[in-house]
This record gives sequence, structure tokens and C-alpha cells, in this order.
Amino acid sequence: MIKVGLSNRSKSVVSAMRSILIDTNLFVLLVVGAYDTKLISKHKRTRSFTVEDYYLLVSILGKYKEIWITSHSMGEISNLLMQTDRDLSVELMKVFASLLLQARESHIPKDVLFRENIALRLGVADMGFIIKSKRVTAAITADLDLYLEVSQHKGVYAINWNHLRQAHLFS
Repeated sequence: MIKVGLSNRSKSVVSAMRSILIDTNLFVLLVVGAYDTKLISKHKRTRSFTVEDYYLLVSILGKYKEIWITSHSMGEISNLLMQTDRDLSVELMKVFASLLLQARESHIPKDVLFRENIALRLGVADMGFIIKSKRVTAAITADLDLYLEVSQHKGVYAINWNHLRQAHLFS
């Protein structure tokens, strides 16, 4: 059972699926929304998302027993959360730390990251995501290039956030 933080409450969900890997931008949305859904439209890194997106993400993550994040994404998330005033960034980092207690961390060594030339094109965090995506039930991303790369691997259930968002909008 996992608990995904909501703005002023926690929601416990029994999961049917095993594990999901979440990308940097979606984890930033998770943190900002867990702190205060009103901040989603105001924070520099979540303005392209809506409050409904946050709740959709929480719903999706709640279906999985384990939420995975790479150490490389954690560094990016930390930097992105800090792109606001000092007091707010401290509060967001507290929420981030709290959510990380519920997640599993994957670290991909540098020697493994740079075995393929994709890392030169997509970067370290995305390469770590691609490698880890082969070891989880599902991988969810809002990054089209990353989605296209992950979806090429056999046996990987790649979830394109924008496809999911559109399907939810029209349902």
C-alpha cells in the first residue's frame, strides 16, 4: 500500500500493478500539487499543468505498489523546485523529501549511462530513465522524445502523459 500526498490530506490506495517509473516533470507536478494545488498554475515548472492533471497523476500512481525515481531525476527535480522564492522552495523541498520516503530510488552508474550514444542526445537523467524503464512494470513521462525512446524497447509499458491527459479530457 502506498500513500500519495494530496494538498491537505493523504489518500491510501491498494494497488493491483507492481511498479511505475515517473519522470522529472511529472514528479515536480506531484510535489507542487501535494504542497498546494493552487500553486500549480503559478510555479514556473508546473504552469503547463492543471489541477486536474495533478489529480489524474495521483490516481494513476495510486494503482501501483511501487513508485520509482532515478537519482538523476531527483537532482533535476530538486533544482527545478528551487526556481521560486526561498521560503517556498524550502517548503517544496520538505514535501519532496516526504514523497521520496514513499518512492524507491534507482541509481544507474555513469559507466552504464554512457554505453549508448542516446545519452549524448537526451542527457544523463533521460538515459537513466530509459535504462530503469526496462526493469519496471510501467514508465510515465510528459517528454515526447523520452516516451518515443522508451516505447521502442520490447516489454516496456511506456505511458505518454499527453495521450493520457487527452483521453481523460475526452472521457
